[in-house]
Formats: sequence, C-alpha cells, structure tokens
Amino acid sequence: MELRTFARGFEISETVESYLDEKLEKVRRALKDYVGREGMHIEARFDKDGPYYTLRLQMHFNGKDIVVQEKANDVYGVIDAASDSFEKAIKKEREYYKSHHKANMKGTIEALAEELTPKYSLEDEEYEQIDSVKRVFLRTVSLEEALEQMEVMNHAFFVFRNAETGELNMLYRKNGKYGLIEFEE
Repeated sequence: MELRTFARGFEISETVESYLDEKLEKVRRALKDYVGREGMHIEARFDKDGPYYTLRLQMHFNGKDIVVQEKANDVYGVIDAASDSFEKAIKKEREYYKSHHKANMKGTIEALAEELTPKYSLEDEEYEQIDSVKRVFLRTVSLEEALEQMEVMNHAFFVFRNAETGELNMLYRKNGKYGLIEFEE
C-alpha cells in the first residue's frame, strides 16, 4: 500500500517520513486482507500554522473516504495522535463491513426464507415441473450489497429493489461474471 505525503509550510525530512511510515504499519496490518486491492493508498497532508502542526490522513476504503485530522505542537506528536485515530477508524469500518455485510446478512435471509410458507399449492398437473415454492422479502439494497449477498448465499441470481434508483433489479451469474437486469414498472 502506497503512502503519499504532502506538506505545506515546512519541508518533510526523511526521518519524519520514515517515522510516519513506521506508525502506519499498524494500519497496514489491520488491512492485510485488503492491501492487494488496486489503487489503495494513504494520503498524508501536513500543514504548519504558527506553532501547530496539523496532519490529515485520508484513505478510500470499502466505498467510503476515511479521514482523520489531528493537531499538535510538534510533528512527532501529531503523527502519533493521527496514526492512532486513523487505526481506530479503519478497524471500526472493517468490523462494521464484516458484521453487516457477511454473517448477519446470511443469517437474516436464511432465517426469513425458512419461516415463510408458500402461498400456492403445486398439486395441479400443470405445475408439476415446479418442485418447491419459497416466499422471501424483497430487500432494498445497493448494488454493492446485492453482490455481497449473492456471494454469501452462493445463489445464481438475486432479486432486489435498488436503493439508488428505487427500481426492481435482478443480479445473475453467467460464465463467472455478473449480469444486471433493470425492470421498468
């Protein structure tokens, strides 16, 4: 993961830059599963205003910009404070992402699907090709969440209401890739 540093009001020495890199090692460890993603980098912006140093750390992670800004009397103090706050913010986002998008979604959908009973009887001869009927709730989710849900459930398709457009969509798997059908009402 690349570290990009910028400074305004003073020059960043090699010592300061290596100290910052060392302090951000905890962040890299927290992101070990995500480090291989293309384009992931941490942006560090130093600013000296009078006797105070300000450090702004920023990173784009899981579709969100995580930004932390700290102020201190010396450059090493601001690095310590900002790196600790940044590590906490990254861990918080990582835990939120794990708990809300993987385990909880899988358990909720499966529990709801098991509890619901079919509305129709398939005893008629004209419907003998249909093996079973399940009734599930139509969820309103973003496209990213629908992809995650499909992966978790390992289904061939997923029908949902798109949170951004409000339209009914169907996501399906075809030859290792995904397709999206947008229904018009």
